Amino acid sequence: MRFWSLLLSCILIVASGVGLLVLAGGAKRLAAPPLEAQLEVQAFPVPQGFGIDPARVAGYMADKLVQRMDGDVAMRMTLDTENMRKVKEIVLPRLMSVVPVQEMMRDIPELSAILELGAFRGSVTGRITSADAARDVALTVPDARLAEVDGEAFEITTTSTGMTALVLGDMAAGEVREVTVWIGEEGMNSDLARTIRIGADAGSRGRVLLWGADGWFGADVEALRWSRWLIGALLGGVLLFGVASLILPLLTARQARSGRSPLDASAR
Repeated sequence: MRFWSLLLSCILIVASGVGLLVLAGGAKRLAAPPLEAQLEVQAFPVPQGFGIDPARVAGYMADKLVQRMDGDVAMRMTLDTENMRKVKEIVLPRLMSVVPVQEMMRDIPELSAILELGAFRGSVTGRITSADAARDVALTVPDARLAEVDGEAFEITTTSTGMTALVLGDMAAGEVREVTVWIGEEGMNSDLARTIRIGADAGSRGRVLLWGADGWFGADVEALRWSRWLIGALLGGVLLFGVASLILPLLTARQARSGRSPLDASAR
C-alpha cells in the first residue's frame, strides 16, 4: 500500500509542477525539438467589397485615352478621321480590356498585393528558430496569399498536395526567421493547428506552437485572467498535497525506527 501512495504522490507532484510551468510560460522549453515555429493567429477583417475591380480600372483607362486622343493636336493631324474612329472603337477596347489590364496589375508586385488584399481574412505572425543546422526548411500554411520573411516579400509555392507553403531553404544553427503570412477565408476556416506544419530535409519535422486560434479546449484562459490564478492556486495546492503525502510517511517511518529501544531490538 505504501508503494501505491508514493507513486500517487509522485504523479501529483509531476503533474502539478508541469501545470504550473504551463501557466508560467516555461513548459514550451521542455523536450523542445531543434526546429520550431512560434506563431500567432489574428483575424484580418476588411470592409465588404473592398479591393480593386480590374474592369473598372480598364474602363477608366480607356476613357482617359480617348479623351487624350480627342485633345491631342499631333494625333489629330497624323491620323485621319477614319483611323481615329478605328483606334477608339477597335484598338483601345482590345488593349484596355479586363484580361490584359488584370495581367499587367498582377505583374506589378505592389498592385498584385492590393488586388489580393480584399481576399485576406487572417494573418499568421511569428518566428522560426533552428537550434541546429537544417536544410530545406519549409512551412506549410493553408490558403496563403501573401508572405514576408524578415521584412521582405517572399514567394509562396504550392506543394504536390495543393498546400501553399514557404520554402525557407537552409538555416544555420541558432538562426531566427521572422515570418508574416496573410491567409484567405479557406485557411481561416480550416484547423490551423493541424494544417500548419514545419519540417526540413530527410523527413525531419519540427514543432509548431500556435496562439490565438479559436475553439481550442481551455481557450477562455486567455480572456479570463482570474481563471489563471484559480488554476494556479489549485495546482499549487495539489503540489503541496503531493509533497506532504510523500514526506509525511517518510518522517513517520523514521520516527518509528528511532523510537525503538535497544531491548526491543535484542529481543528480536
